[in-house]
Amino acid sequence: MKTKMIGDKKLKQETRTVRWFYHSIPFIMLFLFWELLARVIHDPFILPPFSAVVVSAFSPSLAYHLGSTLTFSLLGLLIISLVGLSLGMLIRRFKKAEWALNPFFWFLLFAFGIGIAGTPMLIVWFGLSQLTVLLHSVLMPVLVVALISGYGAKLTAVRVGFLLCWSLRVGGEIVEMSGDGGLGPKLSQCYFLHNMEMMYAIMLVMGFTGLFFDRVLLKYLGGKIIRKMESRK
Repeated sequence: MKTKMIGDKKLKQETRTVRWFYHSIPFIMLFLFWELLARVIHDPFILPPFSAVVVSAFSPSLAYHLGSTLTFSLLGLLIISLVGLSLGMLIRRFKKAEWALNPFFWFLLFAFGIGIAGTPMLIVWFGLSQLTVLLHSVLMPVLVVALISGYGAKLTAVRVGFLLCWSLRVGGEIVEMSGDGGLGPKLSQCYFLHNMEMMYAIMLVMGFTGLFFDRVLLKYLGGKIIRKMESRK
């Protein structure tokens, strides 16, 4: 029995290692191609080398801006999870609620767009402020989470909601341009200064940060929580 448990544990470790190996292949190919292409083009204003971008990605100032955006994005994630999943459960459990809310939510999504067409309206109502950026990154994701979780895919709903919240938060910060911190203002500033290394570094940080929180916080930990909640029912 003990030998079998040790064997199962070793098999799981080997499977995890193989999985990580296959996960890393596309990234290695992309970054290697990026480095080689940048060396061939030799124009840092179009495509700086990947090695130079990585150095910029570890800049202390970038860490500060990342922390600002990430804090508000996680706050948005909490809001859209509580509100969106509650609405999704309502739609899933009660047919009358589904008949009433499902078409209405789709109407709002088509009317305002995924946070794009609705942005000017939010600016008119609330001005260029942190409240506008927060609403910009929360309202549409709440509707998306409610609709997806209404079909029973709670984890997928939250993951898509965080993707939208994270992306719309950065976009809202670019529009607001408050200068109080955040990846959005930093990205816009680097664009005007033609600092391409830092622009690519911000994109790199955004991608890996989003991937980390999606895989660890949402898919792994969130999946465990949802399975425990469902097992208690």
